[in-house]
Amino acid sequence: MKEIKRVSVTTQVVDSIRDSIINGQFAIHEKLPSELKLCELLNVSRSTVREAMRSLQAEGYIEQIAGRGSFVRDNQKHDYETIRNWFIESAPNLRDSTEVREAFEPLQARMAIQRGTEEELKELQRIHQEFVKATKENNVSALASLDEQFHTQICVMAHNALLEKINMLSIMELRKYRLLSISVKTSSENTVMEHGLILKAIEEKDTNRVTTAMLAHLGSSMSDINKVLEGQK
Repeated sequence: MKEIKRVSVTTQVVDSIRDSIINGQFAIHEKLPSELKLCELLNVSRSTVREAMRSLQAEGYIEQIAGRGSFVRDNQKHDYETIRNWFIESAPNLRDSTEVREAFEPLQARMAIQRGTEEELKELQRIHQEFVKATKENNVSALASLDEQFHTQICVMAHNALLEKINMLSIMELRKYRLLSISVKTSSENTVMEHGLILKAIEEKDTNRVTTAMLAHLGSSMSDINKVLEGQK
């Protein structure tokens, strides 16, 4: 029997606003209510609304314009086939990104072992525990953000300015992929396990094992891409 997963408040807010957009309550280009008004309507905190709006922007439903607010960008339901079509269109870039990551992420993981501080390691451990928590809650937007934070923290621990620049470029390329790939997965438990193996290798300062763990993790990401392209859920 599978564990019953709780749905986070943020996910409920995302679902509520998304449904309102898809159902025609808000038209294309129409401005959404302010953050404060959404807090009142949905009876949630401002931080929850902000996280939900970031998720909706990443999904392509809204556009946030500094100083003006949030506007509806798309009102078509992003079902599995829509996501799959995005993967098909983006496949060359996704494969290129994965190939580059296979070159630099094992390197920065080894450097993280050699150069990372105890405080930086504690932050990596905290991020991993938050990812575990978000998996249990099936909080898609949090999972996408925490996955990005996990890999970025390893880069921070490497203390290499050039790797930081490469990582920032990678983040921008992969942000939408992270969110959509997590949304079509039946579970993020494999990612929890893979991150755990990477973290354990860093904790034990095992450079060979961290290289193997990171390459296996990136290989799993490529496998997820191929499954969506092949129409597998």
